Amino acid sequence: MDWHGFLLLWCAVCGVWALFGYGRSLIGATPAQRAVRVTGRIVEVRTPAHGNPGTDGIPVVIAFPDPATGREHALPYEAERGITLDTVWLGQEVAVLHPPGEPHRFEVTYDLQDGRHGRGWPHFAVFLLYAGLVADTALRHGYPWALLGAGGPLAVAMTSVLRHDLVLMRREAARLATAVRVPGRVAAVLESVHEDGEGSWTSHTAVLVFTTREGTAVTARLRSGIPDPAHAYGRELTVHYVPDDLALFTLDPAAARRSARWDIAFVVLVLLLGAAAAVAGAVLLWGQGADVTAAGR
Repeated sequence: MDWHGFLLLWCAVCGVWALFGYGRSLIGATPAQRAVRVTGRIVEVRTPAHGNPGTDGIPVVIAFPDPATGREHALPYEAERGITLDTVWLGQEVAVLHPPGEPHRFEVTYDLQDGRHGRGWPHFAVFLLYAGLVADTALRHGYPWALLGAGGPLAVAMTSVLRHDLVLMRREAARLATAVRVPGRVAAVLESVHEDGEGSWTSHTAVLVFTTREGTAVTARLRSGIPDPAHAYGRELTVHYVPDDLALFTLDPAAARRSARWDIAFVVLVLLLGAAAAVAGAVLLWGQGADVTAAGR
């Protein structure tokens, strides 16, 4: 089978996969649509011990009701499934979902509406289908089609991301302007050993604790923002937090603003690269068309 045949088979498989997924979503048969969705709350926070291996988020115990029986479950959560909880406090509300009749298989999601229709995999199948069509067209008719087919959608997607990130940056900047300052402390430094074929290295993650002026104890796993995290155990820090959203805090407001601007700059760069690729592809195709027309005369 040549490349053309392989790519056509690829597109056919992805198309069937997408149709199957959308069909299941239409009749309400996807796991996401059948899942039980309830609001839970954190009833216990288990701060990792200093020197322990790194964890995915802060281990907690989450309590949530079972609509079928009225019973309340209180189960440990360590992000084996679902999102990680990097900033937690007692009483924090979280969105919980689990298969019907299997509360022990619960996971935490961003909100109760997140992925409710179960169309994530069908959307991914459509993306793979489109990638296969672009690759086949480029192989048969030349690389300008790859530039146009990849650059155009990338520029459109990055335009949407840029609009979203600008709104988010302005909103967070306005909220951090009202932040309250309180003392914090690095309660633990987690150590993870990573290995590859050439050797091993150790990464360090700081666990920060601080208490708000209202008396709420917050525990956070910091992926970045602390200089020399390997030697940060016990270090005293100043935390700037937003009272109505304790997950929104920073140790350095100026650094947070710089980081947001760098994120925007990266999105703009990718947008420009996508637009340039699309324009280059269109110009090359137009030039090829003009050459064919001239040759025909």
